[in-house]
Amino acid sequence: MTESVLRMHPDDNLVVTLRPIAKGEVLQIDEGALTVLDDVPAKHQVATVSFARDDLVTLHGAIVGRAVQPIPRGGMISTRNLVHATQDFEVSAGDYRWVPPGIGRWKGATFDGYHRSDGRVGTANHWLIVPLVFCENRNLGILRDSLIEELGYGSAAKYRSRVRRLLERYRAGEAVEDAVDSLGESLEGPLGESLCGARVFGNIDGVQFLFHMQGCGGMYQDSDALCRLLATYINHPNVCGATVLSLGCQKAQVSLLEDHLRQVNADFDKPLVILDQQAAGTEEKLMTSAIDLTIAGLAEANKTSRAPATLDNLTIGMECGGSDGFSGVSANPCMGRAGDLLVAMGGSVILSEFPELCGVEQQLIRRCVDETVAARFVELMA
Repeated sequence: MTESVLRMHPDDNLVVTLRPIAKGEVLQIDEGALTVLDDVPAKHQVATVSFARDDLVTLHGAIVGRAVQPIPRGGMISTRNLVHATQDFEVSAGDYRWVPPGIGRWKGATFDGYHRSDGRVGTANHWLIVPLVFCENRNLGILRDSLIEELGYGSAAKYRSRVRRLLERYRAGEAVEDAVDSLGESLEGPLGESLCGARVFGNIDGVQFLFHMQGCGGMYQDSDALCRLLATYINHPNVCGATVLSLGCQKAQVSLLEDHLRQVNADFDKPLVILDQQAAGTEEKLMTSAIDLTIAGLAEANKTSRAPATLDNLTIGMECGGSDGFSGVSANPCMGRAGDLLVAMGGSVILSEFPELCGVEQQLIRRCVDETVAARFVELMA
């Protein structure tokens, strides 16, 4: 087959253009010469057979569309002549048996991760600051403004340093124009490492703020689901500790969060700061305690450093993003191959965006370990 187009699967009745193809150009494909009937941009598809109205079109070995008008052999496929269609599927694990790829090349390979007491290994070390109710979002914003730059995690740290130096000279009576001239284009300064972007806690990768609009009223089930989700975040192996802000009168109570933490990890032992604004009495007391106890928690969590871990401790989450016409040609197959390799080594892969699996249900059903798992997958798709 010519290097100008690519057939993704032997059963496909389309080829993908790897470069712009001019009308009238003759391509050599498996079936022989193919005359292209349109000017076709790169990343598009050309019909290798003639389609009548309502014929099914196949790409990547799966049905991807139905012709809404006749499409001649060599014609370009577009939204003008094709509509979405998928193949039927049934809940049956079938007789397919996955054959793991060879992994000898990666035998003994490791990554540097954060080892948790429950045996899991994180690839990052983040501190979470979480509100139990949206009323605390304002306080979350104040904490973010107070902590991020001073701890060295903010992208604006080096620019903030310059602002401080200019204002310092202005307060001393120097004209702004003279201060700018004397500073030049330098972003360096004597105001301390934290203002120049250096992390105060070298083993902490960042502080994350989980703003949300839940927790106040609504049904009990809503607050229960929120607290279960927040407990799972806090217990995640990429999290080293957390600060939780409660107003006090919301439905998503601290006790509910603590119950779910015990459910997800009975031996939870990460640094955890829980503060109640109504119990504290004033905003100032709440925020002072939040800052003091969070810094203390960060110092404690900073004692954990990265250490080698085998690849069976690794979990990769996959989600669609930034797709283009070549995603199915390059990125997706590469990620699929990497996923197979990781699973063969005992690791895990999460397919996190189910709508993207529309049309390949049968292929994934065939990879389910049994019909119970296959039925659950179909239920989630529905």
